[in-house]
Amino acid sequence: MLFQGRYEKQLKRIKEQNNSSKRVYDTEDIQNVLEKGDVPAMIISALLVIVPIALLFLVAISFIGFHFIVR
Repeated sequence: MLFQGRYEKQLKRIKEQNNSSKRVYDTEDIQNVLEKGDVPAMIISALLVIVPIALLFLVAISFIGFHFIVR
């Protein structure tokens, strides 16, 4: 690499800067970070995304099966 020495010095400086700052998920448990209604909200939003796609897939598969039976 052309500027390997400079690259390593900058990486070392960035690591030293990051050691002084604490991130939330490094110090606390994930359960302490979530608020009261976050888990039900995540479940509902996942269902709103996954269920319509699964229904479309099942309708497509059943239509293909019905097409083969009728013919």
